[in-house]
Amino acid sequence: MPSVAAEVRTRAGIRGGRGATEEGAVQPPPENLLPSKFTLLPSLLLLAACAGEPVTEVTESEIIGGFPARSPKLDAIGALGYDLGDGTFFPFCSGTLITPTAVLTAEHCVDWLTDAGPVRFLIGWDAYAPRQAIQARGWAVERTVEGGVIGLGSDVAILHLATPVAGVQPLKYAALPSSEIGRRYVGVGYGVQDIHDTAGTRKAGSMTFAALGGQVLEAVYGSFDEFLDEGVPRLFPDVDVTDPATLAELQDFYDTFALIDGIEGWFGNGHGDAQACSGDSGGPITALRNGKTTVHGVASWVLTKEPLCELGTAYAALEPISLDFIDYELHCPLIPVEGGCDGLTTAVRCATPEEGGRREVRTDCGELGLICGVDELGEIGCVDDPCEGLPAEGTCEGTVATRCTTPEEGPRAVVSTDCGELGLTCSVDSGQAACVGDPTAVCHDACEIGPRMDPSCSDCAAAVCAIDAYCCDTAWDSICVGEAATECGLTCGGTEVLVDDVKARMAR
Repeated sequence: MPSVAAEVRTRAGIRGGRGATEEGAVQPPPENLLPSKFTLLPSLLLLAACAGEPVTEVTESEIIGGFPARSPKLDAIGALGYDLGDGTFFPFCSGTLITPTAVLTAEHCVDWLTDAGPVRFLIGWDAYAPRQAIQARGWAVERTVEGGVIGLGSDVAILHLATPVAGVQPLKYAALPSSEIGRRYVGVGYGVQDIHDTAGTRKAGSMTFAALGGQVLEAVYGSFDEFLDEGVPRLFPDVDVTDPATLAELQDFYDTFALIDGIEGWFGNGHGDAQACSGDSGGPITALRNGKTTVHGVASWVLTKEPLCELGTAYAALEPISLDFIDYELHCPLIPVEGGCDGLTTAVRCATPEEGGRREVRTDCGELGLICGVDELGEIGCVDDPCEGLPAEGTCEGTVATRCTTPEEGPRAVVSTDCGELGLTCSVDSGQAACVGDPTAVCHDACEIGPRMDPSCSDCAAAVCAIDAYCCDTAWDSICVGEAATECGLTCGGTEVLVDDVKARMAR
């Protein structure tokens, strides 16, 4: 079976294992016009078709160039790991404990997940042999800032843990001062460390704070002319810079990569600097403040090519917007900004600063003879039951299935689906009106990997698909089999998560 390191390295900055093996050897990434979420998809290949393959020469000790960071004093900085179900974990990103139950990381480290259940915060300098592995219960991402090179805006997220971490002191965090450009900070992470793809142990290295916004290659080289003099010979040795067409392409390349002003900082590429790389995603950039190691941003993306990262790293800066997001999540963890319903009758939201400070507030609408739902103005509140008079199982009127939503689907509402338009029929099946007879779904043993199943296949299929839509929308993979064993009380042989299935879900 291919190693997890080799299989899933092309997503969310997760490349590498402890070392490249015959099974897990690093393969060339697909070509792409933009760097993809801290992967090794090299922006430097933008001109490869017309200018020849760029090369990376490992000639300076400062490329990668971190140092071991084994001290337990740094155990607040850990790895995000995926539980493979066989007692082992695959570390795929880095993160920082900022409260006993909250880990600061990058949005792209969690935005591919469908379930927090298999995710662990791995504590200790060796992520493959962690001292603690704390289960996650959910995550939230900053969504008010959009755009940028990887399209995520402020690439910041909070991973909430199911239980508090004991014996580890969380780190402080603060805004990245724009006045400190030119100062050296220290980055920490578990990512790729050398040309052998070694990764998974905690490393630290100093990096120069080069810019907060602006053109990336200007931060690296100073100007387009310096890029032509220094960067092009190194990256595109076969390019003829006297050719007007090629020069125009190089100018376009130079202009393509810009940091979001005030939101993204560029670190590294200075004399003696280390370099963050794949797997360091979500890891902190730190400085000592009043004797305390303080986090000022999280690793987001790089401009690079195989076999090593170079030129520096974009860090999502902690600034007013991301700090406000963090404050919200620490006071009102996993509560949507618009509020929500906990069960049928309880309305939940986060009080605003104007209401005396952020805190969770709850109202039992049942005491008013109402339920929690969305009112006529689109706000969460206490409302009349829209499903009043509708049978619990819903109805079939010809090919139209009408039912009331479940609590897992959000605020209570009546939904109708014309099954005929889907080539299906309506039937009250397993106590619920539903579209049945999906010709593209195949009913099979829930303990067997296979095509996606329709919820109508069995009660077990319905139960699994209720918590993991992937199993009925895309494929019944090894993750679905494991969920079937848990949800349905089945004894399924070989419930380990397969690498290919992790890869497929991450690529969605």
